[in-house]
Amino acid sequence: MVAKQTQSSCESALYNYIMNGPQYVKDVTLTNGQVMSVTSDELLAKVKEFLGYAQEVLYYGPETETLVKEILSDVHRTADNPVKLERKYVTMRKVTEPAVYVAPYDSRQFNYIQFSNRGEAFDKSEAGNIELFNAYFGGGMNTVVFQEMREARALAYHASAYLSTPATLKDEYSFYAEIGSQNDKLVQAVEAFDEIINDMPVSEAGFDIAKSNIESTLRTQRSVGARALNSYLSARDLGLTEPLAKTVFESLGSLDINSLVATQQKWVKDRTYVYGILGDPADLDMDFLKTLGPVTNLTLEDIFGY
Repeated sequence: MVAKQTQSSCESALYNYIMNGPQYVKDVTLTNGQVMSVTSDELLAKVKEFLGYAQEVLYYGPETETLVKEILSDVHRTADNPVKLERKYVTMRKVTEPAVYVAPYDSRQFNYIQFSNRGEAFDKSEAGNIELFNAYFGGGMNTVVFQEMREARALAYHASAYLSTPATLKDEYSFYAEIGSQNDKLVQAVEAFDEIINDMPVSEAGFDIAKSNIESTLRTQRSVGARALNSYLSARDLGLTEPLAKTVFESLGSLDINSLVATQQKWVKDRTYVYGILGDPADLDMDFLKTLGPVTNLTLEDIFGY
C-alpha cells in the first residue's frame, strides 16, 4: 500500500499501464489473495528448480578460459539434461487511436504522460540520428524540452521526452514524453508541449552543445567489468557484433542540423498518442482532456494490479 501513497510510484504504474496495456499488468502482478496463499515450500521449490534449467555463464577477469572452465566444472552444478527456457518478450501497446486514461492522486500537481508506438522495428542506420535528437530535444538542462517548458514558459516543474530505441530485435521504437505541473496549468502545459514536439524549435547553438556532449561521452566512456558483459549481451540482442555506441560515434561526423530536423519530422511529428494523467479529477479540466481522446477513469487498483 505504500507505493500507492507515493506520487512517483503511481506515475510509474500509470506509465506501465498505458505502455503495455491492462492485460500485461494482470499477467505480471499477483493479487492480494495469491500473495497470501503462497507458501514457503513453494518458494523454496522454485529456487531448487533453477539448476534444472539451461544457463549461460559470463566471466570478465584475468583468468584464462581454460582455468575458468575448470573452476566452473567443479563448483557450478547443473542438471544432466537441463531444460532450455524460451525467452519471452513484452509486447508494447500499438497506438493507432488516441485515448486518455486518468488515475486519481490527491495533489495540487498533476503528472502527464504521452506514449506512442507505431510498430517500427530496429534499424541500425538510425542510431546516430536518434541519439542526437534525444540529446538535443529531450532530457537535460540544455535541451529544448527543459528550456521551453520550464525556463522560458514556466509551465512545468519537470519535463522530458525521449525517442526509445529497441533493446531487442523483438522490440519496437516508441516515443515517450512527460511533464509535471500545477493543476491549473494543465491546458497551457499540454498545448505548449504539443507545440514544441510537433514544431521543434531549432537552434544551432543547442545542436552544437548536444553533438559535443555525445562525442565527449563516447570518447571517454569505457566498458569494464560487468558493463563489458552487459554491452556484449545488449549488442547480441540486437543482432550486432559490436556495441551500438560505435555506430553512433562513427555516424556523428556526417550529421548536421538538417539531419536533426529530418529525424524529428520522420520519427516524432504528428504521432498518435495514448495519454495518462495522474491527478485529482475534481481539480483537472476534464473537458479539455476529452479533446485529446476518449477518457477512461481508472483506479489505483487498475494500474497497480492489486
